[in-house]
Amino acid sequence: MAEQSLEVRDLHAYYGQSHVLQGISLTVKQAECVALLGRNGVGKTTTFLSIAGFMAKATGQITLGDTSLLGFPPHRIAQSGIVYVPAGRRAFARLTVRDNLQMAVPRSVNKQQAVEDVLTVFPGLRERLNVQAGVLSGGQIQMLKMARALLVNPKFLLLDEPTEGLAPLVVQQVGVHIRELLQRGVGILIAEQNARFTLRLSRHLYILDKGIIKLERAGENLSDDQEVLSSLGI
Repeated sequence: MAEQSLEVRDLHAYYGQSHVLQGISLTVKQAECVALLGRNGVGKTTTFLSIAGFMAKATGQITLGDTSLLGFPPHRIAQSGIVYVPAGRRAFARLTVRDNLQMAVPRSVNKQQAVEDVLTVFPGLRERLNVQAGVLSGGQIQMLKMARALLVNPKFLLLDEPTEGLAPLVVQQVGVHIRELLQRGVGILIAEQNARFTLRLSRHLYILDKGIIKLERAGENLSDDQEVLSSLGI
């Protein structure tokens, strides 16, 4: 099957009368990590919510291959292969890690086998399977969130602040898992405050400012690009 791209063109999004996204465009290919960077409040999460179908008022074009997704409900977009992984401790706190994982497995798939398969990617969760998700560390929660997303066999992941509040060693582990997902052919759009971490993973970068793309770069050494570093204030 030919590879598909996630394409966003001239995307506008609104909260009431507030015009948050003002015509942004970006592309994510499968097996590619694309960074969406910028200060807090410039529209990164709104971009993710728009792509994932959670924004009530959005215009423009969002396509996966030849399929137009704008206006689809969130569950249809997830079924198409685009999965949003939000920031924060988003898990069913009173359920075990095993139950959290099994809930994400599609009905037509063997739950036990699917969970076993995903544990090969996230082996650190194996010893926590019978622990309630509410007592996991921040790093373990991030692993659980990405594992749940992988269980639905995504083509693209939208990762919102995956290293927020994590210790440096755990951040490195998150980076390892993101690279593993890329090797599996998953395309990743990542929004992060940890710019250096993100630039080391990414081969394409968009810097967002007040709802517009103010800088776009592609290349192998984005973390050494002085204009990029200056734009990000690092």
